[in-house]
Amino acid sequence: MKMENDARLAPEAAPPRKPRWARAALAAGTIVMAGAGLLASTELHGIPASHALPQGVPLRSIAQTIRLADDLPGAHALPAFPASASNLPPGSPLIGAFKGSPESRLIAIYRAIGAQQTDVAIDAAAALTHDVPGFRLAQLVYADLLSARMGNSPRFDTTAAAFSGAGRHPADPAVDAELGELRDEAVARLRALQERPPADAVPAEFVVLPKAVHHAIAVDTSRSRLYLFENGVHGLRLVSDHYVSMGKNGVDKSVEGDQRTPLGVYFVSDRAGPESLEQRFGAGAMQLNYPNAFDKLQGRTGSGIYLHGVPFDTYSRPPKDSDGCVVLANDELVMLMNTVPLHDTPVIISRRIDWVGGAATPAHHAEILDAVNHWQSVRAADDRQALAAFYEPGAAPPVPVSPPSAPPLPPATILVHGKRRPAPAPAAPPHDKIGFNELSVLTWSGEKETMVVTFHERMARSSRETVLRQYWERDARQWKIVAEGTVR
Repeated sequence: MKMENDARLAPEAAPPRKPRWARAALAAGTIVMAGAGLLASTELHGIPASHALPQGVPLRSIAQTIRLADDLPGAHALPAFPASASNLPPGSPLIGAFKGSPESRLIAIYRAIGAQQTDVAIDAAAALTHDVPGFRLAQLVYADLLSARMGNSPRFDTTAAAFSGAGRHPADPAVDAELGELRDEAVARLRALQERPPADAVPAEFVVLPKAVHHAIAVDTSRSRLYLFENGVHGLRLVSDHYVSMGKNGVDKSVEGDQRTPLGVYFVSDRAGPESLEQRFGAGAMQLNYPNAFDKLQGRTGSGIYLHGVPFDTYSRPPKDSDGCVVLANDELVMLMNTVPLHDTPVIISRRIDWVGGAATPAHHAEILDAVNHWQSVRAADDRQALAAFYEPGAAPPVPVSPPSAPPLPPATILVHGKRRPAPAPAAPPHDKIGFNELSVLTWSGEKETMVVTFHERMARSSRETVLRQYWERDARQWKIVAEGTVR
């Protein structure tokens, strides 16, 4: 299996070792200072950074400024998990600090800080770092909390200068880089918590999904976040969201080896378990159909773009740390692999998701569906001239519904009352009726607005069914098909 995204990563280290930042900080006796990146990242949306406060201000003062979007009036809360913490009342939103997924526990630790429950936060952080020692960001949270308990008010800074004083480790570019990556991860996670999607909102990119498509995935690269939707009787519903890592050089992949994550509309095409992968890919991988027909038309190269896990000795990776893939924690990757089917599950990767209310359909959705319905009606009528008008030059329309006429045969004759007379012309074969179902329409905005249309086409007389996929572009207020092909 070829995987472009991480094929050039260094081999796994033989025995697991502490990260460089932890080894350097411990050697200098300043592991508490190594945790400075977390609360510095709260300088978002009006939440002040701790280093802006006077020296010696206790943690409980800054805790009042840490508010998650889910805690605000009118916001839907994240699910709580049961816990055995005896010092918390039943139903407390902080009980998730002790049980649940590692990220849900980290969320609950943030909640405990915001609720001024510093003892709960410290105990929960200690338990989390014990249970998931590879969760480097949790280690930093724990270090920050211990520092606050000791009465320290360190400079919440991840530059080497913050560690260059007496009793601190000397400037080390490698350590500085790792601390910067962890700060970036903290910023990404906090943004996702502070900017929850509106209740009942869905990405505007999902125009139509058939009932046969049970799940859909959207990746917001600006937030390092993957959103999983369930497609039920009442439409799309957000069921979970997850922190993800992406390409080292960002997004908008164009050539092989550019270490960027592609942007566009893709589908899960294959999967692999850990038994067929190198250890650095973690618990598994789900392949995307990059490059698709539209990518090839744009001259994009490369292959092996996956959703996959992380090495088993770590929990997560920095926001920009792959050669192009979307990388999740192993437990979350396994959940996705056990949930979404192959082939029909769409994965939209965008710079930023455009959220719209469930009942509010963008006005241009009607225009998009009108274009698709018009194409289908012309296709069903087998009007070749009208059908060709939907296609850009070089994008050939599909084969005719009716078979092409055979060359004319010499006129046949029959014997009538002893005389030869012309035979009646054979009846023309009836027009094969055509039907469409399982329509899927997804949009994407790059240089131009693009839509990806997938549907089943069925011939009534022959009972032949084909799954077709079209890529449309909008130019000068008109939709044109630029690429088309059979899926299966």
